Amino acid sequence: MEEKESKNTSSWSTGKKVGVIVAAVIVIYALISVFFHFHFFPGTEINGYKCGFHSVGKVKEMIEKGVGEYTISIAERDNKKESVASSDVGLTFVDDGRLEKIKEGQKAYAWITFPFINKKYSDGVTLEVDETSYENAFNGLNAFDENQVVAPVDAWSQYNEETNSYDIVDEIYGNTVKREEFYTALKEAIIRQDDSIDIEEAGCYENPAYTKDSEEVLQSNDTLNKYVSTDIVYDFDDRTQELTGSTINKWLSVTKKFKVKVNEDKAAKYVAKLADKYDTVGIERHFTSIAGNDIDVKGGTYGWTIDQKAETAKLVKQIKKGKKVTREPEYSHYAKSRKKNDIGDTYVEVDLGSQHMWFYKNGETVVSTPVVTGNTSLGRGTPTGVYYILYKTTNYTLTGQGYASPVDYWLPFTHSGVGIHDSSWRSSYGGSIYTYDGSHGCVNTPYDAVKTIYNNIESTYPVVVHW
Repeated sequence: MEEKESKNTSSWSTGKKVGVIVAAVIVIYALISVFFHFHFFPGTEINGYKCGFHSVGKVKEMIEKGVGEYTISIAERDNKKESVASSDVGLTFVDDGRLEKIKEGQKAYAWITFPFINKKYSDGVTLEVDETSYENAFNGLNAFDENQVVAPVDAWSQYNEETNSYDIVDEIYGNTVKREEFYTALKEAIIRQDDSIDIEEAGCYENPAYTKDSEEVLQSNDTLNKYVSTDIVYDFDDRTQELTGSTINKWLSVTKKFKVKVNEDKAAKYVAKLADKYDTVGIERHFTSIAGNDIDVKGGTYGWTIDQKAETAKLVKQIKKGKKVTREPEYSHYAKSRKKNDIGDTYVEVDLGSQHMWFYKNGETVVSTPVVTGNTSLGRGTPTGVYYILYKTTNYTLTGQGYASPVDYWLPFTHSGVGIHDSSWRSSYGGSIYTYDGSHGCVNTPYDAVKTIYNNIESTYPVVVHW
């Protein structure tokens, strides 16, 4: 009996103990549940704030304090930095109930599962800036100081006069910020309360479109070097003029898309200077007459004229070939000799003062004869200048107002009808006949003399007429 009673007592004691323990566990679990009904689970992190074991109210206080103390660091190129404080942009915490929703989402009765659930939240805090304050602070950043901002520059080619070649100059990245993109990026970083923002990493810098390694830059540099390797020697017989890269480089330009252009206007100006220097039609010539007199004569149609339009086009094409050549320019008017003295040693000379004419061939005097030239008293004097025989013909009739004169030999040298011809109606030549009984402008010549000239001269040979 005593033994049985002892067993019952022992059994009851064990059961009671278990019950007490279970009850205690339940109470403790309940108490913890009650605690987490008002507090965040351990390890909870909301927008970077450590919220574990804190109430919603306490977290709000933490956020308010954090917002008030917040400053974001801005990393810029060239190791420059600046910062913006929350007070600069009017940053404030918006209590919109998000914290309460996160708290409600953490079921207090399931607190025991907290080690296994996600407790990091990136959208639990709503912040906003004052737009006016933010805009003022943004525009006041040193990154936008005009005295410090350097614009990006594409890589480009620079001419080296010593080597007559182009070298690629590295691109310049500068520090120009893309305002619109960074305006948004910085605001978003502030609202997230990021510690810092790197303008480079945010992709908010303007960068050069072409670098030293860009295919377009490399190709244009090769083209530039090809063009300045051009060497053109203009051949003027006893003179030459050379055009090299030291001049050509000044005519070259590169477009924004790195296409090389030859400035045709500059090439045309060069050709115009070439023409000014080497064209001879109408220029004043210093001439030693057959009689041994030094004379100056200008005007007339004989000489060389560069075809400037055609030569400019040819020149531009030649530059693009990038070769060394010796060539003559394109001409629109030619003469018998390209030497500086382009009259040469075969020509007709008419001395109006002495009323004498010579025909000089290959350095020898073939004809020397008196003549009668234009009637100066009637204003029909023979024009001075250096001309050339336009053509020659026989059995020709000279016509004009009030006259028709047949001649056996006709050698015109002006387009207005002045030329050399025989004049059977005259019995004497030379002297002062031209002053009262001169021609209409032509050079009246004795028959045998004009015949000899006709048989020994060809068209294009010069005729020098002077006083």
